[in-house]
Amino acid sequence: MVAADVLPCVRIWSDKCSSKYGRRRPFILAGSLMISVAVTIIGFSADIGYLLGDADEDHRNFKGT
Repeated sequence: MVAADVLPCVRIWSDKCSSKYGRRRPFILAGSLMISVAVTIIGFSADIGYLLGDADEDHRNFKGT
């Protein structure tokens, strides 16, 4: 859902970009860095929740296959 709102804006900004690295490369680099940070945060979400005050009794045990 966010992509439907954000991508048209990014396309317009990148079309108007006149960077020495090109029109698309700065946006590809910024997007890649943001995705890397988001994936890292997702990987450590349990630890981050614990550091922010999540109690042990709030944890659910995974009972998947």
